[in-house]
Amino acid sequence: MGICNSQNHGKDSRAQLLELYSRLANEPASEFGWGKGKENARTLGYSEEWLNRLPDMVWESAAAVGNPFSLGPIHHGETVVDIGCGAGADACVAALLVGGQGKVLGIDCTPAMITKATANAQASRLKQITFHEAEFTALPLPDACADVVISNGAINLAEDKNIVLGEIFRVLRPGGRLQIADMVRAPSAGNPTCPSGKESWADCVSGTLAPEAFLSMLKVAGFLNAELTTFTGYKTAASTIGALFKAIK
Repeated sequence: MGICNSQNHGKDSRAQLLELYSRLANEPASEFGWGKGKENARTLGYSEEWLNRLPDMVWESAAAVGNPFSLGPIHHGETVVDIGCGAGADACVAALLVGGQGKVLGIDCTPAMITKATANAQASRLKQITFHEAEFTALPLPDACADVVISNGAINLAEDKNIVLGEIFRVLRPGGRLQIADMVRAPSAGNPTCPSGKESWADCVSGTLAPEAFLSMLKVAGFLNAELTTFTGYKTAASTIGALFKAIK
């Protein structure tokens, strides 16, 4: 779970996002009210090989809401972009999968997360990862550069999700795959068109969409075969649930 929010979102909310995820990077043992760490990743189906291969420090600030790697294989030599890479756990897993001939590009806009992600990649001896501090709405990447885009609990934090999905579509090669885990409105919670100001944006509640609304956005962005494959059971509030989505360009 990493962050990036549109510049149009309120400064107070953005400050809260930066504060929360900086604290997750720097004080991972703190209580946040939602699952994190290696045991959370294990619960979500991450491979024991990955959990054991990567140092414990890689997992401590990881707040995965699902397992995007369960949505399809990532092959040796491919280029993977991780949107909202946070402290880099998923980027490190992707690096194991693409091998030394592949490339992983992690994007996040919390400086503390980029610092920690870089340290985590170095500790894991994974030289094929590069991290960038940037907005999701303006990815510092060329067109059609990625075979796969992954994301984990991050897109719900962007105010203008249409622009973010358009950027993801832009950087994917034709035939490229989108494999993401994100928080959505639990079907029983309904789909408020204007999220309540009383809900927390930073905690992946206020910015969530109904699953069908998110699928519609994927189709508008140009993606084909957009599908919600399963709910993950991850919760950030009674009204939200983790979900896995895949699509192709």
